[in-house]
Amino acid sequence: MVTPLLNDVRANARNQQVVPATYTREARTDFGGKQTYAKFGYRPGATDHLEVLEGGSKDGLWVPQSIARTTDLRLGKRGMDGALPPVTAIYADVRDPLEPYWCSERSFVVPNILSRNDLLTSVVWMPSEESFAALPAQLTRQVDVTVRFPAEVPTTVDEADHLLATGTALVKPYDHQGFRVVSPLPLPIENARETARNVRSAILPLTLISLLIGLAGVATVTAQWAQRRHAELRLLWVRGSGPAALGGRAILELGLPLVVGGALGLGVGWLLLPVYAPSTALPAGTVPQAVVAVVAVIALSLAVTWAAAAFRAHRAFQSASSGSRTRRVLTALPWELATGALAVWAWNRVQHSGLATPLKIGGLPRIDAAALAFPLLVVLTTALLAARVARWALRASHRASLWSKPAAQLAIRRLAAAAGPVTGVLLVGVLAIGTIAVGTSIAGSQKTALDVKSGMYTGAESYAQVSPDTTLPEALKSNSTLVGLSVLNDHTALVVDPETFTRGAYPSGVDPARLTEPLRVGTAPRREITLPGLPTINPSAHVPSFPKLGTSGWVVPRSLVKDPDDVGSWYVWSSLPLGELTAALTDGGIKYRNVGEKSKAVVGLAFLTIQWTFGFVTAIGAVLAVVAAIALLLAIEVRRRQNAVSGAFSTRMGLRPSALLGSHLLELGALALVAVAVGLTASAVSSGFAVPRLDPAPRMTPAPEVPDVVPLLVTTVAGSALVVLVAAWIAVRAVRSARIGELIRG
Repeated sequence: MVTPLLNDVRANARNQQVVPATYTREARTDFGGKQTYAKFGYRPGATDHLEVLEGGSKDGLWVPQSIARTTDLRLGKRGMDGALPPVTAIYADVRDPLEPYWCSERSFVVPNILSRNDLLTSVVWMPSEESFAALPAQLTRQVDVTVRFPAEVPTTVDEADHLLATGTALVKPYDHQGFRVVSPLPLPIENARETARNVRSAILPLTLISLLIGLAGVATVTAQWAQRRHAELRLLWVRGSGPAALGGRAILELGLPLVVGGALGLGVGWLLLPVYAPSTALPAGTVPQAVVAVVAVIALSLAVTWAAAAFRAHRAFQSASSGSRTRRVLTALPWELATGALAVWAWNRVQHSGLATPLKIGGLPRIDAAALAFPLLVVLTTALLAARVARWALRASHRASLWSKPAAQLAIRRLAAAAGPVTGVLLVGVLAIGTIAVGTSIAGSQKTALDVKSGMYTGAESYAQVSPDTTLPEALKSNSTLVGLSVLNDHTALVVDPETFTRGAYPSGVDPARLTEPLRVGTAPRREITLPGLPTINPSAHVPSFPKLGTSGWVVPRSLVKDPDDVGSWYVWSSLPLGELTAALTDGGIKYRNVGEKSKAVVGLAFLTIQWTFGFVTAIGAVLAVVAAIALLLAIEVRRRQNAVSGAFSTRMGLRPSALLGSHLLELGALALVAVAVGLTASAVSSGFAVPRLDPAPRMTPAPEVPDVVPLLVTTVAGSALVVLVAAWIAVRAVRSARIGELIRG
């Protein structure tokens, strides 16, 4: 019956590759020695993925080492009175963790046995489909058949969708013929699409804000260009050129750098995909869309350049009053009140609907983009407020009299003379530092939360269920522990060995000395309780959480357990990777089942969604930091003549070169210090409130925490100091190379 079915599947599949597999159920088998149970199977190419211990010819039986040891089997023997092909290879039993080839066949090739149940066995592999069909009838009373249709692993949602449609068409003829059709793809595809929507909705507003900041930077650079080209523009104006023509003059000079910058941005974005993107595999049409977006941004930049230059010319040569009036109105508007109101609204969303519980099993929590925007809105509001306060302070700086410290007085006067560029640089600097800090803090908190929650959920790096009388082999004594699990209804107790528990359990901060007495964990009721295999306990000692138990349960030392067989189940918890744990158990002759590891215990897509989102936020913050640094250097370059004149006269009047350098360091250092302090403070406050609320798995302990900010602080201060030193060096170099006579004539 099996062969006609497989032939029908192959005929329907046409050009699609088909990988069938057939397995008998366990049956008593005679290999000429001690009788044992065995199951037989055939899967094309299976023997290519086994570890050969003896022999290796593929024209006979491949027997697992566990059966060969039991029956004292040797190569060349024929079982079942010669009815079976000769044994040509003995291979190492397949064990967890499996290579991808076996993952879909795990339930057939991994026996998962304990010493109390010696029926399940590894597979004896047949050399061909025909030899499997020729097995004796007493071995093939029941046969399990699986059919796989191998395909390349999809890298995009569209590819996965196409694979699902193709696979559904292949298995549809068998869906109503008593066969079990299983497809794990629908939910992952739906989750992947939802994740893409979540990330897009979260980063799109920030991307648009960054674009506006970039366009404002283009306008600022154009204004500085007009300031440096003032004499040339006036000459063209006198000769009849209007504002529109002068705007075109700006495009002729600044257009090429904008076009080259856009192209370089596209190239850098492509090269840095592995750094900031969840995957380097992009859906079809993404690159053309990116090119169109870059062209649109370049066009907007050119339009802003033209408009800024034309407006500057109009204000300088036609109507100075209207331009200054418009600027005063825009400056006076309380933008920070609007962004602050948005931050309050976003905080309300964080508290009530930031992460909603999914309605279906395996679904993603609904992630509210407005909730994710809360820390960024706080940073933006703080940056706007800092810029306004700085502008007020610079207006009032004329009252400061620090001529006893001329370096400080000159620094204050230079800042006041360039109040506009200074507040602009401060605004972008606070945004950059705050955005980087928010992005790294929340992304880091999600990464750590996933790791810690997974460890607390599994209890250890890896685990395996064993029999109650298990003794750890030498290879596991220094890195593993035995724990028992007793469960009754919704009550759970963990039996631990105080001497070895910390060797294998996930670090939880519980003092090992407290494990010598019963403990009540978290919200467990304060009363006497009796669980299977355990004495009646009513612990007075309490801990808030514990590995595996979370925030509810009891911990009992093993010394209080009279008979380990009465405890529901026993596990080896280890700090080793799963592969090393199972290898040590196998080498020690210990049978195990129900294995697991921390890295695969918790579905982390919801955590990764937030992590990816704020990883992109960090990337945008880095771009803003570059913009802030370039804006500062450009501001110094534009003021080269003024700085050179004032610096040259100051040195002629007795100001020491070291004092001049100190003056510029004070000027630029104060600006950088305020940006760093305000940006980091705003991010610390907003992240401190947001991080515990942005928890995709609130029922699992512990809640996310803000990571250590010292490395970020050191990096930020070092980067800011470097920019300040370069800018100060440029300013002092302009003074030293200046020729007073030419500057006065100019």
